[in-house]
Amino acid sequence: MKLEEEEQSKEKESKTNLKKVKKEEKKVITVQDLPGVGAATAEKLVDSGYSNVMAIAVASPGALVDAAGVSEASARKMINFARNELDMGFESGEDLLKKRARVEKIKTGSKSFDDLLGGGFETSSIVECFGEFGSGKTQLAHILAV
Repeated sequence: MKLEEEEQSKEKESKTNLKKVKKEEKKVITVQDLPGVGAATAEKLVDSGYSNVMAIAVASPGALVDAAGVSEASARKMINFARNELDMGFESGEDLLKKRARVEKIKTGSKSFDDLLGGGFETSSIVECFGEFGSGKTQLAHILAV
C-alpha cells in the first residue's frame, strides 16, 4: 500500500516538474517575429547577415537602418524587443548612470591613502589588495569590514 502511494507521489511530483519546465520554456522567435518586420524586411536582414534574433539584439540601430532600410525608430524597437526576448541583461546608459550615482566611498582612515583611491573604496565593487608580507593588507581588510 505504501509503495503505491510513494509511486503516485513521485508521479505527481514528476508531472509538476514537467509543467514548470514547460512554463519556463519560451517560444523561439525568428527575425520575422520582431515588431515592424515583414517578409521583405526579414529577407533584407537575413541577406545582410542578421539571420537570427541574437544578431539583431547586438546590432546597432544604424547598422539595421543600412541593412534593411528601416527607420531608426523601427530599428531601435526591433533591437529592444530582441534584447527583452533573449533576456540578455542589457542596460541603457541612463540606467547605468543612475546606478553609478548611488555608489559611495568608504574611507580608510588615512587621508593620503583615500586620495590615492579617489576618495576611498567604492561600494558595490570588488577590490583586490596585494603586497608584500607585513604591508598591512589584513589590517586594511579588518578596518573596512567594520
